[in-house]
Amino acid sequence: MLVAIDDLKDVKKLKENDIVYVFDDEPLDKLLKTKLHCIHYTQVKKVDINLTKYDIRCKKKAKITDKDLFELPPIKENKYAIIVPNCNNAKYLKKCIDSVLGQTYKNLDLIIVDDMSTDTSIDIIKKYKDKRLHLIQNKRKRYNGGSRNVGIDYALNNLDFDYFAFLDSDDWWKHDKVLETINEEIDGYEMAVIGAEMLYEDGVHYKTTNSWANYEEFYISEGTKTIWCTAWCRIIRKDKIKYFNEDTLMEDRNWSYRVADDLDYNKVINIKEVMYVWNRMNSNSVTKVRNPIWNASAWCHIGHQLQFISEMKHTELKPILEKRVQHCIEEANKGVYTQY
Repeated sequence: MLVAIDDLKDVKKLKENDIVYVFDDEPLDKLLKTKLHCIHYTQVKKVDINLTKYDIRCKKKAKITDKDLFELPPIKENKYAIIVPNCNNAKYLKKCIDSVLGQTYKNLDLIIVDDMSTDTSIDIIKKYKDKRLHLIQNKRKRYNGGSRNVGIDYALNNLDFDYFAFLDSDDWWKHDKVLETINEEIDGYEMAVIGAEMLYEDGVHYKTTNSWANYEEFYISEGTKTIWCTAWCRIIRKDKIKYFNEDTLMEDRNWSYRVADDLDYNKVINIKEVMYVWNRMNSNSVTKVRNPIWNASAWCHIGHQLQFISEMKHTELKPILEKRVQHCIEEANKGVYTQY
């Protein structure tokens, strides 16, 4: 469905240099929620649209006088290196793997880095005969951050690809068109972010997409308030990838700061769609178990943030991060600190 949006009261005031936006498959109900006048593209002759304040994905931007006005640009066949760290998540691992290998978009490599599992994880992985699946078994404990780093190095040294994506082994992609949708949107961008659904033991499904009004909100990564700090909500062009801290269970947030610090803010696309299922039913998840390792990780994570403040390019945000770190210290002192 191609749709144009017209928010002008008087179309006679249009000029030849006015811009028209052409949409491919944006749901009509989403367009209607903008409270703008929606008309089918075949009825469009001259339309001016200002959608800068609306979260609508645009396929093309063209002048009204362009002869190929309604010809959509070709979609590049990007290739994705998808990294999954795993440790003793046999219960959910198959669902995670199937959600990736079962994608309608096939141009991918799945790298599973097993962090010395003692359950049946390796047996599950070895049953797959898909050449796109690569298994790496750590020789020493690396935790999630280190295992992702192993996957990053493997991809950069052995694979030809364009973007990194991440899943945790107890999570899965929401449907089989996740990567197809991402690929349709991401070309020309350094990073895309996607929405998530949190699934709890009591059956509650909490759905959220990312939303930020400026670079500061994007940078800070405050979960449901702006953008998740997690690796799994980001699809990153390979030249923009950063390595994770390996000496903490809380590796995501400081990593998200480093990634954001090296991005062109205007080359980040927010795909406001729930594509990832964050499984909160797993009682073994490191984000749910509270023990001495978690408490030590909190202080290590705080140290990483303090170190990053002295290295950041966007020094105008230094006071904001310093304030946040102080809050982290207060929470850690009370024994209730969580990076999320």
